[in-house]
Parts: sequence; structure tokens; C-alpha cells
Amino acid sequence: MYLYGIRNASLNMDWGKDAFATAGDIGFDGVEIVLREEERLDWLLSAAGREEVGRWVQETGAQACSISFALFREYKGNEEDEAVRDRVVDLVQKGIRACKGMGGVGILLPYFDAENLDMSSAHAELLIEDMKRCAPVAEDEGIKVALETSFSPGLLRTICDGVGSEMVGVYQDTANALQYGYDSVDMLVTLPEHTQLIHLKDTRRSDLGEGTVDFPACRDAIAQIGYEGWLIFETPGGADPIASGKKNLAFAKEMFG
Repeated sequence: MYLYGIRNASLNMDWGKDAFATAGDIGFDGVEIVLREEERLDWLLSAAGREEVGRWVQETGAQACSISFALFREYKGNEEDEAVRDRVVDLVQKGIRACKGMGGVGILLPYFDAENLDMSSAHAELLIEDMKRCAPVAEDEGIKVALETSFSPGLLRTICDGVGSEMVGVYQDTANALQYGYDSVDMLVTLPEHTQLIHLKDTRRSDLGEGTVDFPACRDAIAQIGYEGWLIFETPGGADPIASGKKNLAFAKEMFG
């Protein structure tokens, strides 16, 4: 029912063969790579990049499940700059194709604002417009585009409904919801059809089950909305990321199956 992935940052590692090998050795099914450099995006899009990642997957048994597309952070604060918007849309379209080429299922687009949790309605309309430009590529490639944000459930629904694509939706995070004053379970059950991917994370940078996230309730909500697929760990690596990874994976398998 579920596949378990882990971000390379949660292993205290850059993404590459070593991260895939470590994830596979721990028992994870895949790796979510954190992509910050445009040069590495270009490499992923190249034939050489696709072949190299394919070798990592074959040799380590860990899939390349998703891309955390940190390049999207350029978008925040530049919604009214058409040149920046065009550049970021182009980058996202490339990110979608890179994810397809490495055998992944989706890309995370981060947008967080601790002071103004929701963007303005005018900026939301621009984001809808830009996601509409990304949606055809996502649909053609079969890759999910998932916004991970500080936005309220209401604004997220407005954006997703406005885009109108089954491939563009929300990246749920069990701890982020609490951090921004929402409820993890409410976030899940309010946006069932728009939930594309899910991060497992606890509050206070704790291992799973040691913060304030109600994981049994989240488990029931995830089952209720019919979500299947990847549960991806955004857990702290700590002083011993391998031990932490094993501990968190054991917790998740006991909790979620």
C-alpha cells in the first residue's frame, strides 16, 4: 500500500549513489533528492544523467522517487516580475521532465511565509496562471506537481481548483500543518483529491512519534482519503543518521504497515 522514501538531507548526505546506497541498506524504497542547483538539473535532463541515476537505482535497490525542487524558492516575492515568473515556470517544466527521466513520481514546490501564511488573492491568481502553464507538461509526463506551503487549506483548495489539473496539487506534511497553526488531520481530510504526496515529519525536529503529531489520527486520515503510494521522511539525521533512519522507518512500518 505504501512505499517509504527519505530525503537525502535526512541522511546528512548530498544526493548521489552513496545516498541511494545508504537508503537502500536501511530499508527505504526510495530517495527524494533536494535539488538546489540549475547545473545539476541540466545534468539530470541529460542522457548521461539519466543513465547514471538508473545505475544507482539498479545497484542499490532504492528508487529515485521524487525531487524537492528548491529552485522554486526564487518564485516567492517575485510574483509580479514577469521575467522571474517565466524563468521559474521554465525551470519547473524542466524539473518535471527530469523527474520523469529518473523514474520518479513527483516534484515538490516549496513556498513558505512565516509572517503572512497565505499569499494575497492577486498573487494567488498569478500562481494559478503559472501552474496552468506547468500542468500540460505534468499531464504529458505523468508527474505530480505538489505545492508544499504555509497556505491555509482554503487557499490551497482555491489554487488547486483554479488550476484544474489532477496532476497539480498539495504536498502534505504532517508537522508543517501544526507549525503554521493548522491541524494535520484537517489538512488531509479537507484536501483529499488534491493530496499528491505526503511527508512524514514530527514537530520539534524530533524522531517520529516523539513530537506532537498525532500519528494514529494521521494514519486513519490517510487511509480515509484513499491515499496510496509514497510516504517520504523529512526527519532529522542527527548525530547518527543511519540509526535515526532505522528507528523512524521501524516506527512508520509499525504505524502505517
